[in-house]
Amino acid sequence: MKKYLLVTGLLFISIFANAQTIWTEETKLKGTIGKYDIFMTLAVPYGGASRCLVIGKYHYGTNKKYIDLCSEEEGIIVERVNNKETGYFLIYDWNKSVGQTVTGLWTSMDGRKQYAVKLKVVGKGQY
Repeated sequence: MKKYLLVTGLLFISIFANAQTIWTEETKLKGTIGKYDIFMTLAVPYGGASRCLVIGKYHYGTNKKYIDLCSEEEGIIVERVNNKETGYFLIYDWNKSVGQTVTGLWTSMDGRKQYAVKLKVVGKGQY
C-alpha cells in the first residue's frame, strides 16, 4: 500500500510540475532532416518545472503530429515520442537570429540512422 501511495504521489507531482512549465519567447525554425521537411519551435523554459535547458517540438511537413524536444545539455536536443526517447539532434553553433541557417545532425537512439539537419530561423514569437 505504501508503494502505491508513493507512486501515485510522484505521478501527481510530475503532472503538476509539467503543467507549470512556461515557455519564454519561441524561436521558430524551418528546414530538413535528410530529405524530409520539418517545422520546429524551441524555447527556454522558466518557472523551475522542467529539467530541460531548451524545450520544444517539431513535426514533419507531411505529418502534423508533434514530437517533443528537450535539451539537458548545450547543443544536444533529445526527441521523445510516446514518452520514449527516439533520437537526438546535435545542433552546431547558432545565435537564434532570424534568417540564420543552423546545421546539425539527427541520430536515432540506437545509432543506426543519421541524417543531416539544415534549419533556418524563420521567426520569433510567444508560445
